[in-house]
Amino acid sequence: MILSGRGISRGKADGTVVKVEERVSFLGDVDPTSGKVFGEKKIIDSIFVFPGGKGSTVGSYVIYQLKKNENAPRGMINKNTETIVASGAIISGIPLIDGIDTDLIKEKDEISIDGDKGTVEIKSVERVDVVTAFLKKDNSILLLKRSEDVKTFKGRWAGVSGYLETDKPVEQAKIEIEEEVNLDGKLLSGGDIVRSRDGKKIWNVHPFLFEVDEEPELNWEHEKYQWVQPNKIKDMKTVPKLWEAYISARCSDEN
Repeated sequence: MILSGRGISRGKADGTVVKVEERVSFLGDVDPTSGKVFGEKKIIDSIFVFPGGKGSTVGSYVIYQLKKNENAPRGMINKNTETIVASGAIISGIPLIDGIDTDLIKEKDEISIDGDKGTVEIKSVERVDVVTAFLKKDNSILLLKRSEDVKTFKGRWAGVSGYLETDKPVEQAKIEIEEEVNLDGKLLSGGDIVRSRDGKKIWNVHPFLFEVDEEPELNWEHEKYQWVQPNKIKDMKTVPKLWEAYISARCSDEN
């Protein structure tokens, strides 16, 4: 699976991920003599994944000292890089990429990064493209509880969804609506792809919002349904990132 971001410091690197969830101050959070971050994890020869840097500009020189001590990571990946980490990576010759959704990268993943192209390859992880259609009636959204007969996310609440089997996601969404709930929806809008990680799969969700005026007839994939106010979606036990997919799909004039 290849993710595209922005190349900050040029070069290529392969390695095993060491990841932290907090922003890192290289002056204080990282020991250049041991190569440890937060006094625990060693980042030596790793692909170091963290949200971004913070703190003193001296942090740039700590990164350089890591390199001089042969304790530096082989490469780094950020959500948002700021000047401290960017400068340190460049002067140290450490490939650095930002603009990456680091939630898609897990500890101990095997990674290849290309700072020239701004790409990250997560090895042994499969990309799976699916569509999710949200059905709107009046001011409510249809949620479906997945049955015990489906292969993934049993018992979770979801929209109308299915694997993308054509080169036109909106047409696939219409097929799924007819098959799963026996409705004919009017397309209102579509959104940007939303990604989520589940084990060795990254789900690429193509979200859409349709309007309907009748009640659904469920097939075997779902055991029951609810019409809910949109804000309730984020409080329910749903498939991963259903709320984010709804936000992406909804009409611009919705609250």
